[in-house]
Amino acid sequence: MADIPEDTLRVALRRLFMGAPLFLPLAGVVGCLQGGQWWALSLAAVVSAHLLQLRRIFICILLCIGIAFLHDSLQQRNINLLQEQIVSSGSVELEGTVERMLNKGCILSTGVNGVRVVLRGDTPWHTGDRVRVTAVEQPLQEAAVEGMFDTKSWMKSQGLAANLRVLRGEYLGRSVSWYALLGAAESVREHLTQTIAPPGTEDDARRQVLCALALGDKSLAEQETLNIFKRGGCLHAFAVSGLHVGIVAGFLYTLAYLGHLSPRTRTVLVLTVVGVYVIVTGLAVPALRAYLMIMLVLLGLELRRRVSMLNIWSFAALLILLVSPWQLHNAGFVLSFAVYAGLGIGVRLCMNDGPWFAPDAYLPRRLYSRVQRFVCRFDFAFRGCVVVSLSAWLVSLPITMAFFHSLTPISYLTNIAISPLLPFVMGAGLLSALTGWIPYLGAAVHWCALQGSALLIAVTEFFAGMPMSYLPAVAPQPQDAVMVCNLGYGESVTVLGNSGVVIGCGSPGTAGFRTEPSLFFSGFTPVALLTDRRDAGSYVLKNTWPDLHVIDGETLNHYLHMKTTAGEFLITPPPQGISLAIRRATQPLVLWKLGKRSVLYIGNADSLTLEALPDSLWEDVGVIILGHNEDFPVDIPQLLRKMSQGKCILLPNAPEIPADAVAPGIELLRVTDEKPLLRFTLQP
Repeated sequence: MADIPEDTLRVALRRLFMGAPLFLPLAGVVGCLQGGQWWALSLAAVVSAHLLQLRRIFICILLCIGIAFLHDSLQQRNINLLQEQIVSSGSVELEGTVERMLNKGCILSTGVNGVRVVLRGDTPWHTGDRVRVTAVEQPLQEAAVEGMFDTKSWMKSQGLAANLRVLRGEYLGRSVSWYALLGAAESVREHLTQTIAPPGTEDDARRQVLCALALGDKSLAEQETLNIFKRGGCLHAFAVSGLHVGIVAGFLYTLAYLGHLSPRTRTVLVLTVVGVYVIVTGLAVPALRAYLMIMLVLLGLELRRRVSMLNIWSFAALLILLVSPWQLHNAGFVLSFAVYAGLGIGVRLCMNDGPWFAPDAYLPRRLYSRVQRFVCRFDFAFRGCVVVSLSAWLVSLPITMAFFHSLTPISYLTNIAISPLLPFVMGAGLLSALTGWIPYLGAAVHWCALQGSALLIAVTEFFAGMPMSYLPAVAPQPQDAVMVCNLGYGESVTVLGNSGVVIGCGSPGTAGFRTEPSLFFSGFTPVALLTDRRDAGSYVLKNTWPDLHVIDGETLNHYLHMKTTAGEFLITPPPQGISLAIRRATQPLVLWKLGKRSVLYIGNADSLTLEALPDSLWEDVGVIILGHNEDFPVDIPQLLRKMSQGKCILLPNAPEIPADAVAPGIELLRVTDEKPLLRFTLQP
């Protein structure tokens, strides 16, 4: 292929950047906010504008980089001052406005150039309230595995300076601010939510989807409902995004056009109604991005100016980053703008691509038969859906891997399948919320909305149930892998082999936020789960691995022998002579044999069960996992003397072991709050 002449390339780049003059300033701001090696992107933007003799763009780049740098530096300085104050005095007194309510607390904003913090504890306020609090820092529990919910990472993505626990709080009144408007919008959203999901119907998954899809209210959503959309790869459909804002704007504009309203009236109507909708639904970044772009497109058409989608896209991103620099670390911001870029590429490919099923392109359209006209329309719609969805999926794939450490290979098909359903379900949900007070009409619309929501759930659940629909972005663990994870409050979960046996899972909340993510994002696929009376969250793991065999250790009264690809497992229950009360406080022993290597899980087992094991068993045991049983404690020094070498893993509730009880060839490891995860493979 012949080289492109330098002048031709220069002219093409100059034309591109002059058509989208805010693209280079956006690149400069991104490089500045990311820092480190990303400063090369800012330098490249400045050098490009200089070499192409784009003087106004050059000045704009320097100005935007300066604003972003000063804003980010000032915020970092305030964060450091707050941390120093907390360390020096132990507590901090803050005054500010409640920005947003959380499940257990709220976010407090201390001003335009101030810090934003998380307040935990007794926070009986509402969005927009002015408060004064005295608080202390609450330690953060870091995620044991990448992919689990990490409070520290979440705070970074929200631009929050500290995680504080409230000691005292004082209500100062209602502020006159932007947050007061958001608080009023939140009240309106709650009222509309109750129209769709009246008290007593919150458990209905159909209503949960309607509230999230139409109003952006996910407070009613249960984890099971969220998992359907997460595993289907279309969690974006479970909230108000740019797609939903575009649907509302397009519907309103079409009605205004059919009503023969003037162009100016149409523009004012669409921008006003859509703006109110974006605020009422919570002002999410994807919705704000879509609104800004729609506003600029309509204003450009009204002023008869050339509309550059790349420039509008750059303006929306640049404006959000200059106001809130921390958005660059927010998955919603990155996904929204990146996916829109993918959609734009897909649309361009569709416009340049020829028909797939349509008649001969050289045949005049006036000669098409009725069937041929239908085929043309079907070809255009199908081709657009396939190509545009594929472009968006390819762009979002690396981003979801980076932020969520997961892969959704089926999401491409899921999004194609639900594309025709989303406008109907969303429109019916909105009409249901707005017409619920009208007799007969409100009931009819509500029924249609529920049926559409049920169909949307069924389609998503079908694709979510396909093999390989939701995968961790890590390689599977080897067969001889062992993992022990601290669940908090002295509890733990142990995994023996892949695919092997999981011991313990915790409560439903613990299983959902710690046990299941630690297994999934580590690359384990368990075959069996051994539970006791404390493990009420076993159904959470069953939702992820439907073929999981749950063994109730409390009622197990016979030896259980299992054989999987990870080896052989012998589960030994407590002796029959132990009373029921003591039996409920014990655990079965688990012996895992893989070739000539063996692991003995003792956990909270009693000494009587351990004594029943034959002495020949200890010849191949290379790893012992110990807990503590208060009624019949195991003699740990005597136990360790049976091992000449290997590992001894102490669970969080295990007692301290004297130094003279550990032989030189035994490696002693303990799982604690500071070291919540222990993962290793058996040595041959």
